[in-house]
Amino acid sequence: MREAGFPGLVHLAGAGGFRDGARQRMFLSTTQGRYWVELIDQATADWEGYRMGHAVAKYFQQAAMDRRRAPPGELGEARFFSLRDRNADPVSTAMTARGRIQIGVGAANATPFPRYEPDYRILAAHLGVSFHTSCYPYGQRPPSR
Repeated sequence: MREAGFPGLVHLAGAGGFRDGARQRMFLSTTQGRYWVELIDQATADWEGYRMGHAVAKYFQQAAMDRRRAPPGELGEARFFSLRDRNADPVSTAMTARGRIQIGVGAANATPFPRYEPDYRILAAHLGVSFHTSCYPYGQRPPSR
């Protein structure tokens, strides 16, 4: 299915793969049919930010620039992940760096916790990084309904 506003970018109904230059990699199943996908290029990060209504693409772009610096910048080792529901729709986005989950947000920057906390714990354990719900950068406000 083509996404409005992103010609040539295809929403992948399956768990992973390559379509029209948009790449994603499913690598970790969690609970209730959800799974984590690693965002591995700018087009996929742009799509994630568009669908989720947040600024992950800006951080992804900064991380790419930091990787090219010598020595690498602050986000040089950052990795980005999208939590998808059983319909392959994004429900939360995470950024890891410096041995922990640094940022975790839901749609429109809402808190993903407590709803997706088990999924974050599974991701942290799999990656061998630490996790705390304080990775939600906007305080613990309730999700919008």
